[in-house]
Amino acid sequence: MPELYLRLLNRVLTPILLLLAFYLLFRGHNLPGGGFIAGLMAASAIQLQILSRGHRRVRRTFGPYLNNGIGLGLAVAICAGFAGLLEGTFFKGIWFSLDLPLMASIKLGTPVVFDLGVFLVVASFTTSYLLGLSRVSDTAAHRRDETASRYRYNMTDPDQADRGVAPGTRAES
Repeated sequence: MPELYLRLLNRVLTPILLLLAFYLLFRGHNLPGGGFIAGLMAASAIQLQILSRGHRRVRRTFGPYLNNGIGLGLAVAICAGFAGLLEGTFFKGIWFSLDLPLMASIKLGTPVVFDLGVFLVVASFTTSYLLGLSRVSDTAAHRRDETASRYRYNMTDPDQADRGVAPGTRAES
């Protein structure tokens, strides 16, 4: 059962981490940042979810989409590379500006699309890895508890303890 303070931290920090991830993603083509570090930041937000809500619930929420996210990210990154062929060379940056009424114009291009693909791959793969680690950790803790409870029955007769026979009862063969 996750602690109360961890659930509170989850509610506060997860939106902040995800906003930071998207900020790093969209500034990465001009300044340090980009898809890789943004994907790690998003995966750290999901790790906080795993710690506070449990890996089973997070696996039900994100699990069905992780392999698709890896494949989609690879496809987006490859398409961004091939889009440069329209201008003559592979991975040539194609830029366009998007004029927004309330804000200044936003300059977008194929490097942003490539970073988006890298973001999807890194966030999906890292989340899948973290969910796998939490499953292994949960399994090891369960086995440790089983072993401790099995030997709690009868410490003097390991044969009976292996079969789960409680002390003071007869083992049936």
